[in-house]
Amino acid sequence: MYLHLLAPNDFGGAAKRELLLTVLALAPQPTAVPTELDVALDSGFGRAGTAYRTYRDRQIAWLVRFVVAWKALAPEARRAALADPWAFRGIADSIPINSAYSQRNVLLHLAFPDTFERIVSRRHKQLIIEGLAKDLPDPTGDEDRDLAVLRTALERRRGDHIDFYDRDIERRWRPRTSSGDGETELRGWLVRGANVHGRNLVSEWLTEGYCSLAYPDLGELPAGRTRSQIDAKLAERLPELTSKQRSIHVGVLNRFLNEMQPGDIVATVDGAKVYVGTITSAPMWTETPEHLSNRRRTVQWANANTPFARDQLPGSTRDRLSGQMTVSSLGSEVAEFASLTGIDPDLDPAEVTPEPPVNEPVVLPEPTAELADELLIDLDWLSETVDLLREKKQIILYGPPGTGKTYIAQELAQFLTEQTGGEHRLVQFHPSYAYEDFFEGFRPQRGATPGTVSFELEDGPLKLLVNEANKDVTRAYVLIIDEINRANLAKVFGELYFLLEYRSRSVQLQYSPTEDFRLPPNLYLIGTMNTADRSIALVDSAMRRRFSWQGLFPGETPVADMLRRWLHAYGLPADRADLLDALNERIADRDAAIGPSYLMNPRVGTEAGLARIWKHHIMPLLEERHIGENVDLHALYGLDTLRNGTTLRARTREKSVPEEEIGEPPA
Repeated sequence: MYLHLLAPNDFGGAAKRELLLTVLALAPQPTAVPTELDVALDSGFGRAGTAYRTYRDRQIAWLVRFVVAWKALAPEARRAALADPWAFRGIADSIPINSAYSQRNVLLHLAFPDTFERIVSRRHKQLIIEGLAKDLPDPTGDEDRDLAVLRTALERRRGDHIDFYDRDIERRWRPRTSSGDGETELRGWLVRGANVHGRNLVSEWLTEGYCSLAYPDLGELPAGRTRSQIDAKLAERLPELTSKQRSIHVGVLNRFLNEMQPGDIVATVDGAKVYVGTITSAPMWTETPEHLSNRRRTVQWANANTPFARDQLPGSTRDRLSGQMTVSSLGSEVAEFASLTGIDPDLDPAEVTPEPPVNEPVVLPEPTAELADELLIDLDWLSETVDLLREKKQIILYGPPGTGKTYIAQELAQFLTEQTGGEHRLVQFHPSYAYEDFFEGFRPQRGATPGTVSFELEDGPLKLLVNEANKDVTRAYVLIIDEINRANLAKVFGELYFLLEYRSRSVQLQYSPTEDFRLPPNLYLIGTMNTADRSIALVDSAMRRRFSWQGLFPGETPVADMLRRWLHAYGLPADRADLLDALNERIADRDAAIGPSYLMNPRVGTEAGLARIWKHHIMPLLEERHIGENVDLHALYGLDTLRNGTTLRARTREKSVPEEEIGEPPA
């Protein structure tokens, strides 16, 4: 782990030490990091890229295998390898690489910095050799030896030390950089060629080194055309297409002609086989007899003769190969495709920068005793609730009315988002609530012509919050869905049902079919559900499986004694809690019990105030429960009846809350 952490310079020593000490804590004996080694963690020589950070397990697994092989060597063999950089490299290369090219290159540079470049990315090594080919008269195919020859030639010409990342040299080999901080941007695209108007073009692509897009009836369409211009051309040449169909084709053409750039990763599939390469040209027009591959981009295919199978990919990456779109983005999984074929940009040397935020998904903070005291509930229950939310990312607080479900949901969401710098929102479901209200749909707008109406696709509260969450995964974003069982959940969630269970996968949206959509890892859902409402029966098993469930019931943790604690905090009569307990014993139905929030009102301090709440808030609930049963509710649930039945119990029971368990009155 220490060797792995030495190279990156874009996250600081504190973060490195925390990770290293976490691992060392697993050792049976305490292990300290020597001071001179600890100091080195504050520096580095490269910016950690997507693959190096995301596939840390592969990098470390390779290092483990190297250490095992190194310790198996005889002492004289080790001494020889430490004296000869190429012998050392031979030992490193004897270990199966398994997508850990960057870690191999890091180790070589750390061991022999004068021989092996601080070029950690295998792709960068290839680009440098290709870009500076005129300075390398006799390439050997051995990247490290060729780079050594290049260095010697360039230093002889300059008369001084050079770095391949010096601006004047880098300009000659790096195909492009993002416009932000200068870091190479890794993007990738899936382009389908196995069924182009009934023809499989993949073998031709691999042999001739290109990928293509058909549209034989469209004619030449140069790069740089706007989406509106592409749409107009489609409307002219393919009038049978509807506007929705045209919008899909506009997206495909725009991606191929304008968004794809030289240096991007490209992948294609042929049955179970997956091929990956690098785009090396701008779009070009080539006349072909059948007009099936006129629109082309040249590609340097990395594994034309050694394709890998779909089942070699993890689920989220394999999901990028599904769908029907001819050209689609590989998204963040592009690093997986790149690393599997050795096109691995992992560490990009750059100037040492201040420690940026670590772009790993947020971990929900542990609730505090102060929050538990404020909510008048047990800290253990609150910690369990947050833990369930961490595990499943969506939870439902369920129970009868008055148990504080919505209040606790809002306070918990506020705590989690304030602690992490995120945001929370609340929506309330109702019987007419639909997918278009919740996620996205066409909504009427005032038309350009007076008296007319147009329809625009607008995002709903869930998609708006997802857009915010995607901007920074280090912050928590929480959506509270109040009364979640009041709506037709299958109708409201639609294809999002799938994403609730498979957060790492993506789906195509019914109103945005060109968009691959997934729920970000830092988005959390908290639903509330009233068990006294018979519409709970509408919650099918599929939805139940996708949520964790946390109950709030009178007489059970955390609701038990909540009212007593509140009454004690405000100096109000404690017998109000006895009355509520007696009432729920009479009701004798866990799902229809009355929660304490009805009596958590200063008016219960007087008999008149208590009677008024009982008459206008509690008795109507009981009337609804016994409608049509001809029951004397006052004889069964009236205050006098309950008092007569609870006087003796109130004297004899020992249910008062110990002083040390009662927090200070809330401000």
